[in-house]
Amino acid sequence: KIYYSWFALGEATMSLSDSLSLENGRHYYQTNIEAGTVGLFSWLAGINNRYTGVVSVDDFKAIRSEKHLDERDGKSDQWNTFDYNTMQTRVKRIEHEKDKGLESYTVDLTQNTYDIHGTYMYLRSQLGKKYKKGDSIMFKTYWVKQLYDFGMEYGGEERIKFNGDKVKVKKFYGLFPVSRTFPEEKAVTVYILEKDGLGIPLLIEAQMKIGKVRCELKSYEVKGQSLLTLE
Repeated sequence: KIYYSWFALGEATMSLSDSLSLENGRHYYQTNIEAGTVGLFSWLAGINNRYTGVVSVDDFKAIRSEKHLDERDGKSDQWNTFDYNTMQTRVKRIEHEKDKGLESYTVDLTQNTYDIHGTYMYLRSQLGKKYKKGDSIMFKTYWVKQLYDFGMEYGGEERIKFNGDKVKVKKFYGLFPVSRTFPEEKAVTVYILEKDGLGIPLLIEAQMKIGKVRCELKSYEVKGQSLLTLE
């Protein structure tokens, strides 16, 4: 759940299918991300967005993904096909309010490019490594028509208050270009709980132009069983 001060702004979920798909001899996760505003904020700036993807089990690179955005300033749909032989992403995109029809174009890839689905899963795969404070992971991520430098810097261990308990977590800073949305370096801090070999993001704090926004984990389940018990 996403908060600004004590106001609830929105909710987001990410899920993986219980079974893997098999294509051309390789196994893939089916991923789904949904995000939207809640309460009064839905009336002020309604958002209802959905992202789906097919991500490799071996290297967390997507071979296909879709993005369907329904926001106050318009609706758009986008379909991506990632081709690591030609090192290009083939994109089809339509912005419904602009009356331009279906637009097709390509975006260059690099070997260390991940989309929104693969980014999350690749970072989780790296959490078990031993890091010193200040160590970083860098790669590129794809969004709309561009590749962006993106990464995480290890900030050490801390204890934070979560669900009324003091919990030992690892802290990471997001590394990406300064923008109007994130007007300073290391604007995003992620607090990770290591549990049963998994890295579970408990809390994300973002210093944005409007002020500090935080995302708190509400539930985390594997095959219907909650893993959010902190003992």
